[in-house]
Amino acid sequence: MAQGRHDEAEAALQRLVDLEPGNSFAVDALRHEERRRHLEATNLMLATGDYHQLRLFLARIEKEGASSPELLTLRSVADGLEALTAVCARRPWETSGDVEKALDDLEPHVAALADSSRFQEFHRQLQSDLAVLRERELQAKIDAALTALDEAAFVGVDTVFAQAEAFRRNFPQHMFSKCWQELPTLTTAAALRKLVGSGAGMATADSRTALAVAGVMVWERLAPPVQAELAKMMSRESKSLPLCRRWIVVRQMDTKAGYEDLLVRLRAERPQLGLPSALVARYVSKGLVSSQEQLAWCWQSPCPGVTELFSRLQQIRTKNNPNSTRKK
Repeated sequence: MAQGRHDEAEAALQRLVDLEPGNSFAVDALRHEERRRHLEATNLMLATGDYHQLRLFLARIEKEGASSPELLTLRSVADGLEALTAVCARRPWETSGDVEKALDDLEPHVAALADSSRFQEFHRQLQSDLAVLRERELQAKIDAALTALDEAAFVGVDTVFAQAEAFRRNFPQHMFSKCWQELPTLTTAAALRKLVGSGAGMATADSRTALAVAGVMVWERLAPPVQAELAKMMSRESKSLPLCRRWIVVRQMDTKAGYEDLLVRLRAERPQLGLPSALVARYVSKGLVSSQEQLAWCWQSPCPGVTELFSRLQQIRTKNNPNSTRKK
């Protein structure tokens, strides 16, 4: 036994037990060598991942009455390792649901595998992966909802306020709620800078977009200094401006050239998008039709019909087309 010649030791102990059945040393030592041999065999099956054969082997040993606490522990370890192997085969994780499923599958085996520091590290990594994926998925939902809200506010669709309320319900901690609620109450540029500075997440692109969307939705209720400061903030962005940030910059400039440039760019970049009704109205009033010309009968109706609308278009065409005449 001291030299590791276990087969010879077990054979010698068996002969000793046969000669002296009452020899407690021989009986205990033989039992010890049997457990060692069983553990050696089970460890080999664990190392090769032969879990089915391991279960059969442990069942046979238990049936023969030769089981031990160590072997019973290895049976639960085998189940845990088999579950762990199946979990690892499903990597890499694509969604938080994948990681949740992995953690659920491992949960019944955590106690059996808890002695392994590598398993504990793997389990902690799974929990970290779950948090990262959940945050990523939440941000993707926010981005999609905010993009839709940006388009709705820019165009001025009837459903924009319903969409805004839905966004607030779904993402109550987002900066949009604070901006939408507090912007109309501000009276100075300093107050706006304070509001923006108070938002821990205002450095992120989606928070700046949220500020622009809220600004468009309450633009007519904003104090002039707040409008000017908001436009100044929006004009600092140089790449891929969200629609509402373009809206604010152009609306504050309030020039015919600015409106024309935006409308031309929209046709080129987003031909499927409707035109912003508020900006089109300002464009018409700035250059196409003067305030004096808007005193004509066709501009007076609050609910214009086909005749009024046709007359307005005719007036605009006649004024802005040098080849047109009033007879045309």
